[in-house]
Parts: sequence; structure tokens; C-alpha cells
Amino acid sequence: MKIGIVGAGAMGSLFGGRLSQSGQEVLLYDINREHVVAIQKEGLAIEDLASGRREVCHPAATTQAEDLGNVQFLVIFVKSAATEEVARQFFGISGGQTIAVTMQNGLGNEGILKKYFGRERTAAGVTSQGATFLAAGRIRHAGRGPTHLCMSDRNNEKLEAFVDALNRAGLETDLEANIDDLIWSKLIINVGINALTALTGLPNGRLLEFPDCKALMAELVAEAVTVAEKKGIGLTYADPLQMVCQVAEKTGSNRSSMLQDFDRRKPSEIDFINGAIVREAEELGLEVPVNRAVTRLVRTLDAVHLENSAG
Repeated sequence: MKIGIVGAGAMGSLFGGRLSQSGQEVLLYDINREHVVAIQKEGLAIEDLASGRREVCHPAATTQAEDLGNVQFLVIFVKSAATEEVARQFFGISGGQTIAVTMQNGLGNEGILKKYFGRERTAAGVTSQGATFLAAGRIRHAGRGPTHLCMSDRNNEKLEAFVDALNRAGLETDLEANIDDLIWSKLIINVGINALTALTGLPNGRLLEFPDCKALMAELVAEAVTVAEKKGIGLTYADPLQMVCQVAEKTGSNRSSMLQDFDRRKPSEIDFINGAIVREAEELGLEVPVNRAVTRLVRTLDAVHLENSAG
């Protein structure tokens, strides 16, 4: 089985590296030439936060998209803002049997992949694995947790070989009959944390130190929960706000992915997180004013970052 990873940042490198360690044929693709060359020359170093161990594995790596033309599974780990471009590009390259798999943050990536690959060749999932990009050729395995996957056409037999490979690689994975509840459960946590960290510059845990920030968090989460309930989503926790606060506290020193995007002046994933709540609410005729305001603020800062980088 040949597995292609599109987007060899922290998470893509983690999954690709662990799969290669277990004997799978893996090809990492990324536009970061320095990272790719480092892997080609010296391998991929994975530091384990829990044990302190450092391992070096040797997945193949490339900056040439056409090299991924023959893969059975194409795992998408790019930032959500790039999903449309990547889906269009790799649909033209991939073979007719390739299954595209998204484990990206937010809501909307599966829909984009389905436009190109169709329901019968698209899979979506969520993962609790955590990784940090340290330098070219170096990542940290920062946290462990289960991964859940489901085919868009619900014919999960097509994923069995891939799931088996992930489990043999030490990446605990199972198949789900309904992935939507899990995607929304993770989405609401991101809705309550990510944009606020980006706008304030605070790490996750410090959001809880400021009453006004906690009030905004509660309003963002309440709006998202109302949308989820209207859609018939069953969340995996009883108290959404309590869960968001627990995650913020547990990951207290972390700089969220959206704050890291701001740090690097890169486009955020706001349209796939709080912006997704706004879109879903509009379709249902609901008002989500706090999510709308936060989305507009983050989009404005995204535009400022782009303007400054161009100048």
C-alpha cells in the first residue's frame, strides 16, 4: 500500500513518519523545500514529548506533486485555506482509485474533497494526536489520542487497510459510522479557543484569566451549540462550555494553530472554524452575531498581514 501525505508540516510529518517506521511505503509532499531536502538527506527526526526519546525515520519526500500519482490513500494535512487548490491539483494527478482523506481542522474540508473525488473516494476524520514543527526535518510528537475515520459514502470497508496501517504505526484509529458528531464536537472546542487566542495574542490557558474573554468564549460556544442542535448533531460531551474550558486549561501553554498562523503572518483557518458556524447558521436562518463579529475581525487581520507581507 502506497500512502501520500499532502502537507508535511507537523501533523503530516507525524503521520507520515510513524507510518514509514511501521514499514508502509509513504511519500511526503510539501512546498517547503528546506524541510523536504532535510528529510531526503538526513531523515525525519521525531522527538517524543512524553518520553524525551528522539527517533529518526526515513519516509520519501518530494516537492513534485506529480510524484503522488499512484497512491492508494492521499492524506490531506494542508491548512484549510489551501484545500480547494490542493483538491483540484491532486484530483488531476491521482489514479482513479485513490481515496482522499482529510483530518484537517474545522468544517468544510470534506465537502471540498467530495466536489472533486466524489463521496465514494472521500473520507473524513478527526484526530487527537498533537505535533509541533520544530525546524526543517524535525518535529515533536506533542500529544497522543485516538483518531476516528469514516468514508463519505459510509462504505468503511474501503478504509480497513489504511486504519490497520495506522494502528500498526502506533496511531490508535477506529472506524465510525457517523463522523459528523465527532467533527462538530472538535469544531466547537476550536470555535471557543482559536480565534480568541489569535485576536488577543494569548496562549490557550490565559483566555480563562480574563472575565471579558471568558464571556466571549461562552457566547461563541453557545451560538455554535445552537447551530449544532438545530442540525441534529449529537455532541460527545454533556457541557460544551465546560469542555472548552477544560481543553484551554489542559493545553494552557499552547499557542493555538490560529495564533501560530498570526505569528507567521500566514492566512488563518477562520472560514473553516467560526466562519463555518456563520455559514451553517445562515442556511438555518439563525443569528450568530458574536461568531460573525469575530470572523470579520480575524479576516481583517488576515488581510492586514497579507498586505504587510506584500509590501
